[in-house]
Amino acid sequence: MSYSAAHWQRVSDETRRMVAEVPLYRDRPVPPVDTGALRAWLAQLPSVGKRELRKGFPKSLVRQDQDLHAAMRDESVTLLATSGTTADRLQVIWEWSWWDPQEREAMRLNARIAKSMRDASYREAVLTTPACGAGVCHFGSATMAERSVDGMLFLNESQDPSAWTDRDVERMLNEWIQFAPRGIEADPAYLAVIARAALKRGLALPPPEFITLTYETTTRAMRRDIGRAVSTPLFQLYGATEAGVLFMECEHGRLHPNERHSHIDLMPLPGSAPLARVLVTTLGRPWMPLLRYDVGDVVRVAETRVCACGLVSDGPVLERVEGRQSDCVTVNGETVTPLMLDDAIHLALGAAATMEQWQLEGDVLHVADPKSRESAAVAAEAVSNLLARPIRGEHVSAVAPEASGKYRLVKS
Repeated sequence: MSYSAAHWQRVSDETRRMVAEVPLYRDRPVPPVDTGALRAWLAQLPSVGKRELRKGFPKSLVRQDQDLHAAMRDESVTLLATSGTTADRLQVIWEWSWWDPQEREAMRLNARIAKSMRDASYREAVLTTPACGAGVCHFGSATMAERSVDGMLFLNESQDPSAWTDRDVERMLNEWIQFAPRGIEADPAYLAVIARAALKRGLALPPPEFITLTYETTTRAMRRDIGRAVSTPLFQLYGATEAGVLFMECEHGRLHPNERHSHIDLMPLPGSAPLARVLVTTLGRPWMPLLRYDVGDVVRVAETRVCACGLVSDGPVLERVEGRQSDCVTVNGETVTPLMLDDAIHLALGAAATMEQWQLEGDVLHVADPKSRESAAVAAEAVSNLLARPIRGEHVSAVAPEASGKYRLVKS
């Protein structure tokens, strides 16, 4: 990485304020005045995880000159719970006036999305857990108008997509057709369910100009089924509720950093693959600033920051997000990620695969495949070879989501 002098100056200014103003960071040494020494200063700081953010929350993350109660009274901030699949759920001091601009700026790193969003008629549909919908919750029964905010329609009202009734699915399909969104932001698992329902009913969904996949790891089966139902480019938008949007995928398949709003440090993992943990230091964030926060995910780093899209990035460029660090294992010195398991499974099943979901739980691989019971054994053998230990395949009708509404590819 080769961040610009201007970027390092911002990091210096931001971290100096964090150490001086935020209780959680007051035991950190003062950042050096020389920005050339800042990289070494950051490297020697301990990372911060969810455990540290929970300790003393919210007081430990409120700047000395801020009044959280007053800010909550005038609704400039709120307390929001993350969906919590990396560890237990985490409370966040949520500021919409910070979140929305940095998310939109990240999305505009993609030229196709930027062009669509410039149009005055731009409108967007969101499909994820109600708790994850940009800080707006729509549990239970609400009208389409009640689920529409600033040109955004929130389609889902249920925490558990496996509990969706035919009526729920048909409502969401009909609203998609009626609303005809220009863009869609979706949890890939949820969107795959809707895509399969559309295919089953023979419905032609109005194709948006783009779809961003976010909130959880996207498997090949999800991409396959979404692509069969909607002929629209799919792009990864990667971030975390507590940290903001960190990377956006361009039209050439590389994820570029949202570097005006975050500084990224990468911590390499064991093995020959270019895999790393992501540590983020937020920039320009008034409430709940983060200093070397470990997001809990593993990414695959691109060989070069030069990209065919022409976007020049100071920070790291990624090939893809591999999954949760807690779901990775080391085999003979090599890190094996959830998406590496997914690669092996789909390579073994071949192009004609009909598997919809899988989940590795201990030494059992649960496989949901509506058309083949034999795929469980084939997939299990592929996983067994990669992990160098016996894995038993088990055919299941469906894989249940966690209480958060997200799906785990690997369970301890």
